[in-house]
Amino acid sequence: MKPFSLDTVLNYRVQLEKIAKNRLHAAEKKRAETLLQLQQKEALFNILVGDLARLQSQGMDVVEMIRYEERINVEKNELDLLKNTLVEREETVLRERENTITKSKERKVMEKLKEKQNAAWQHYLNKKEAALLDEIAVIFHER
Repeated sequence: MKPFSLDTVLNYRVQLEKIAKNRLHAAEKKRAETLLQLQQKEALFNILVGDLARLQSQGMDVVEMIRYEERINVEKNELDLLKNTLVEREETVLRERENTITKSKERKVMEKLKEKQNAAWQHYLNKKEAALLDEIAVIFHER
């Protein structure tokens, strides 16, 4: 009796690996987008701080200075939020990378198991064929 065919299980493992790769790609893309936003915010923050320092050295109205400082505080808060988001995205990428590696290993194990099972089945068939040929040879030898 032929053993259970592992093709379906192997196809399922390949499908899981593809899903894991797609999730990893999406996580890396989100991380890259967050990193770009963070860099843009940092550039804007640095520009605002530089403008404030320049305007203070030239002399500026108190109300305008308060507005600049409030805007700088808002940008700083948003910058902190983006940094936290980036850390979360990097952790997500690491988890998805580990998941992808795990799924890949599981697929490879199933492929090896399938190869071993097929080799064992072929060995069994070869032994049966050899036994049958020996029996035929004995029958013809007796004639």
